Amino acid sequence: MNNQSMDEENMNLRQSLVQLARADIERDYLCVRAKNQHGLSNVKVNQLNMGIILQGKKNINIYKEQMSLTAGDLIFMKPDTIIDAMNIPDVVTGEYLTIVVPICDEVIQAVQILWASPITNKTDDVLKFSIFDFATELFDWQQALFKHDLVKARMCIALILIELCRKGFADVLVLAPPKLSKIIYQWVYEDPQHNWLANEIETKLGMSSATLRRKLRSEGTSLREVLTQARLAKAIELLYSYKLPMKTIASKAGYQSLSTFRERFIQRYGFDPSILLLD
Repeated sequence: MNNQSMDEENMNLRQSLVQLARADIERDYLCVRAKNQHGLSNVKVNQLNMGIILQGKKNINIYKEQMSLTAGDLIFMKPDTIIDAMNIPDVVTGEYLTIVVPICDEVIQAVQILWASPITNKTDDVLKFSIFDFATELFDWQQALFKHDLVKARMCIALILIELCRKGFADVLVLAPPKLSKIIYQWVYEDPQHNWLANEIETKLGMSSATLRRKLRSEGTSLREVLTQARLAKAIELLYSYKLPMKTIASKAGYQSLSTFRERFIQRYGFDPSILLLD
């Protein structure tokens, strides 16, 4: 296939993924949409993520190393990676658009069984490719989602991971022992409107208050920080993906006061959340 044909295939795949990002269908992925340039600092990746840049540009810093991404690029971000990101809308469409696919442990464990080979390599925390490197798997994935076949869609993600292993990046299959902070984070992220109190979390974990504080401190965090991170992460998802009033987003993220939500958001990310509201 010549370069022109490859470019056309790449463009067709990207356009079909743009349609997927805009479709109102059942999904287990996040569509990041924004019309204003904005940056996010000190963002910790909590699980293996696949990101597909569809419109605009993304600049990221990982441990003082810079990476620039444009439409058609695909990245994998490994758990516990800390990044600074700048999202820049496309000059023509005026919109930044990216699909982010969190890859759950169950899919990774299934691929571990299929791969069935020792994992000895250690690659970078963020891996950059072109969507064309996984064209067949991505096309089948988006077709499965349009057909509401979530089982097949997960199988396609598994095939992407297998192809990634074949390329020499099998260490994406390594699952670190779950940290206490991640367990609590997931509880809050999945139900941010619940009034999570310390004594309830201590009971669920079977820990005393002192033990919980000590274990979280050993992980470099606190219960309050974990609660805030989880709720603001849910708020980011709502701001990027849905046309909702700010008060509704604050409520769904677990904040009874809009002013408190705005204050916490600005403290964490350095800009007003209204910048991310979709028209």
